[in-house]
Amino acid sequence: MNHSERIFGSLHPFLETGPVLGRIVANEGFFKALLSLDPFDSYVFFLHNPKALDSSLSSYDLPAIRRGSVFVHPQQDLIPALQDTKCYCFHLADPLCDQTSLAFVRNRLSKTLFPITSVPHSLSYHVYVQDFLQEIWAGTSPRDVICATSHAAIDVLTCYYESLKKNYQLPETWQEPALRLLPLGVDVDRFSPPSPTERETMRNTLGLRTEQVVLLAHGRITVDDKMDLLPLLYAIKRVVTEPSPPQILLMVSGKIRENDSYPRVIEASAKALGIELRLFPDPDAKTLETLYGAADIFVSPSDNLQETFGLTILEAQSMGLPVIASDWDGYRDLVVQNETGFLIPTYAPEQTPYLDVLGQILPENIHQLLRAQETVVDVKAMANALSTLSKDIALRRRMGKKGRVHMCEHYSWQQCVERWLSLIEELWAIPISSEEENRLRTAPHPSFLSFATLFAQHPKHRAGDAFLTRRLKLSEHGRNVLRKKEVAVTWNSLDLLMHGINVEKLLTLSRNSICIASLMQRMAEKSLSDEQLLFAILWALKHDLLEFDAL
Repeated sequence: MNHSERIFGSLHPFLETGPVLGRIVANEGFFKALLSLDPFDSYVFFLHNPKALDSSLSSYDLPAIRRGSVFVHPQQDLIPALQDTKCYCFHLADPLCDQTSLAFVRNRLSKTLFPITSVPHSLSYHVYVQDFLQEIWAGTSPRDVICATSHAAIDVLTCYYESLKKNYQLPETWQEPALRLLPLGVDVDRFSPPSPTERETMRNTLGLRTEQVVLLAHGRITVDDKMDLLPLLYAIKRVVTEPSPPQILLMVSGKIRENDSYPRVIEASAKALGIELRLFPDPDAKTLETLYGAADIFVSPSDNLQETFGLTILEAQSMGLPVIASDWDGYRDLVVQNETGFLIPTYAPEQTPYLDVLGQILPENIHQLLRAQETVVDVKAMANALSTLSKDIALRRRMGKKGRVHMCEHYSWQQCVERWLSLIEELWAIPISSEEENRLRTAPHPSFLSFATLFAQHPKHRAGDAFLTRRLKLSEHGRNVLRKKEVAVTWNSLDLLMHGINVEKLLTLSRNSICIASLMQRMAEKSLSDEQLLFAILWALKHDLLEFDAL
């Protein structure tokens, strides 16, 4: 890395293993699109577990990776990198992990006040309140932004910050990161409508009948963190009991938790209601594409607060499916009412004082369940939408084509990354005066406390002003190390504070009795702070390279 490079940085790998969740899919989509567009000179990831990303890179054939511009380092390398390199921007996979800490470190150590951006995914857990509180402080730069994925997410975050500032009576000069709308994307090449021949093959593979109108509900098959499918079953029941009803099959696919009884409840309920239902637990990528390609209508009556966007809505519309979804959170940003699908009215209480109290002690999944169970997705309206689309193949095709065009024009991952790149340039254009920069660089964070002060009573003696008047000299071990007869054992992480310290010079200056303050003065270099110099001296005392002179 050199000083003239445009360097992208992150503290998050963006590639994760584990169950296929929206956050994991979104992060991978952003990663692939960014490294395909390849707008930066280099991409540097400072990670707690560098091996995890290192081992994954070889499986991605992307331009930035092919030209060797992606670098993975342990997170402790961030400090010297910020001190030695002018980073252009940092982007994080979630603001609740590291954004405030990174801003604090940037303010104190970085050569430039580069933009820091991030994307939140779920916002509804109680533990997040303290995380959002931490983001409100005097060191927030106008170049710090949280990229909310939907208008609903912006409303939630705005309410978080306004409520916290009011309730904690925070100073007006304290600010949270700015909020900007940056929707997620979809891989429009992978999720593309099948040809008529491919569609017929997919339906045959699944054993579907020609006359069946196939509904697909895809997402986590849980009642407490995605959607309750029972209202959908009740809506289908209304349709199949109409005169001359369509033959409807509901396919339900998605992640199933071990030992969760909910999928069995849905199967038993469908059977009792006379609804044909097929369950596809934990489908792999090929199976999911087959399900999308064979379906006629995508349905998603989400009712859960943790949902903020709706990647499955993007995938379904990109596959050319009309969508019936709850008029809920980010869904209303994605479905064009009466053009690419139907949004079903939702209702929820204005105030919930008792549940607010209960929520402080309930497990999060129970709290989410109770919230969802008082969120109504209008069954009658859902049934009307299902009836309309089930009986009108021309309308289904027309809405599906419009949905595909809408995705390609607005929601490809390439467009998502291009919007983010435009945002970075916009943030760099925000002027920061020298006075403002000085204020930001010196602003304390209210929760980043001095551990030396917190634990001041742990040591019997403290290395303060009186300590600096004491005299040191080489120990016998120190003399042998200086003569290269013995070695001083050290650790890699010490370089974070001892970078630039010349240990040989330290020992040479201590051959004769010397005052600690004088030793620090003679060791001083432009790049070294008093804290680093004192660290080196204390380390040398700890490891018997130096000793106190009794004189």
